[in-house]
Amino acid sequence: MSASFEEKSPKVSVIIPVKNEERTIANTITSTLNLDYPDYEILLVDGGSEDQTLSAIKQIRGNPHPLHDKLKIIKTNDSTPSQGRNVGMRNSSGEIVAFIDGDCYVTKDWLKNAVALLEKEDIGGVGGPSISCRGGNYLSRRLLDITSTFFASAGSTNFARYASVKEVENIPSCQAVYPKKVIEKAGLYSEDLRFCEDVDLNHRIKKSGYRILFSPDVVVEHDWKVKGFGSLFRFMFGYGAGRAVASRRHHHLFSPLYVLPSIAIFSLFFLLLLSLIFGGSFLSILGLLICSYSLIACFSAFLTAYQFKDRNLAVLAPIAYVTIHVGYAIGFAWGLIKRDI
Repeated sequence: MSASFEEKSPKVSVIIPVKNEERTIANTITSTLNLDYPDYEILLVDGGSEDQTLSAIKQIRGNPHPLHDKLKIIKTNDSTPSQGRNVGMRNSSGEIVAFIDGDCYVTKDWLKNAVALLEKEDIGGVGGPSISCRGGNYLSRRLLDITSTFFASAGSTNFARYASVKEVENIPSCQAVYPKKVIEKAGLYSEDLRFCEDVDLNHRIKKSGYRILFSPDVVVEHDWKVKGFGSLFRFMFGYGAGRAVASRRHHHLFSPLYVLPSIAIFSLFFLLLLSLIFGGSFLSILGLLICSYSLIACFSAFLTAYQFKDRNLAVLAPIAYVTIHVGYAIGFAWGLIKRDI
């Protein structure tokens, strides 16, 4: 008789690094407690929260639930997500380690679907799409949808929503599942990185001979902190700056694609100055480039509106594209000259 799913399922340690997540942490923990998986523990690593995050967690533990005894809280001093994940790793007892962020809500089959894909020996990690949170703010949900499109993110797996299982270069740590031995072999998260630590880890995992998979069935809902265009700009500025700093520290993280938005933005600015001074052909070139970008942005916006069945995106998307590209470009340039972030 073959072993049942419960009997053959490896133990999983779900690690959640948090800091100041009072708005979302209760939903994150609740969704994790309701996973359809037979054997797992939850390690919540608090990196020095100054809000009511810990109070919210303790309140949940005070309610009756059969898994509350498996919910462990680990307090650290002011730590980065990388440090928090490594602390969780060192205190974990599972054969598999799964990471989510404190503003992500796992779907019921998230862990079961991910672990099933790890059965092959050469699979070193599994991730999937972070979709819009159903109960979230309308603009926040739509901005995350827009960011998932190719024109917005150039196919980054941080925002990808592929329709089938696909081998990828990396998976974001806001939701990622690995065999523990794979991370131990490749080395833990680089604690000198505040951004792109997941890209760095996945690079080392692939160098160790493993494949990394993206599956549309490994889903979390992301209650995104971005609530409007201003916070979208700040997010993309920080994302660009963090990627630049990471690229300076670990050269394998650099790609010419990352710097193209900065080159484009500052080239446009330089052309604008030349147009104001000399006019003529410089003004024509500037106008041509702006018109070309606008046409592509509008075309992509209509495709996005059709994809998500929301006419409002035809108007919101072009504004979001400009916000995303300019924010990232300025942030990346800042990160190249900034000593530390």
